[in-house]
Amino acid sequence: MNIVSGPKGEAVQPRVFVHSSDPIKRAGIIALLGASREVTLLEDADRADADVLVLAESVVTEAQLNVIRKMRAEFEREAPLPCLLVTDQFDENDILSAVQSGVVGVLPSVYATQKGLTTAVMMAANGSALLPRPLQTALLRQLHDLRREVLEPNGLTLSGLGLREIDALRLVSEGFRTDEIASKMVCSEGTVKNLLYGAIKRLGLANRTHAVAYAIRSGALA
Repeated sequence: MNIVSGPKGEAVQPRVFVHSSDPIKRAGIIALLGASREVTLLEDADRADADVLVLAESVVTEAQLNVIRKMRAEFEREAPLPCLLVTDQFDENDILSAVQSGVVGVLPSVYATQKGLTTAVMMAANGSALLPRPLQTALLRQLHDLRREVLEPNGLTLSGLGLREIDALRLVSEGFRTDEIASKMVCSEGTVKNLLYGAIKRLGLANRTHAVAYAIRSGALA
């Protein structure tokens, strides 16, 4: 989520809600962020208005990731809520699950100074990721395994588009009509229409042009 702007375009401080099962750890994070003039801390009653969720736990496992999922679900908002983890221990095998849960940053507790926390929160609010290098490597490895072992055998891609859907959209982007696409793909016009309609409906897109734009943004089309 980007930092919103005020009436004259000035930057508005991102609103932050801090959560932890350890009240002492939570109080420490709040004290550090509270000393910063760059963020606004929210009370529990206002947490649904948060721009960034900070989850501070000594150890982060699937149980803590479930806490994030439940909190994001209860907010019932269209824009996703980015989460920053502040932790002493995080299993790199959980990084893909964490990202899918809304985690955009993992800050080791040793770096949780006022400056470190503020910088991490501002990055999360602006849509930037903050992952230690080992976690970046683990994430890329898990995405590669997911693509090779699950998606590709089923004709799917990380973009959410099927391989045949991508082929059809590539031809749409090149200006071909439905009958021409069918000829090039060696299928019926009905099949082409079903491929395009299926992708558009499944991804909540408006039309073919929107679908092509989505495919380009997601990297499915170069």
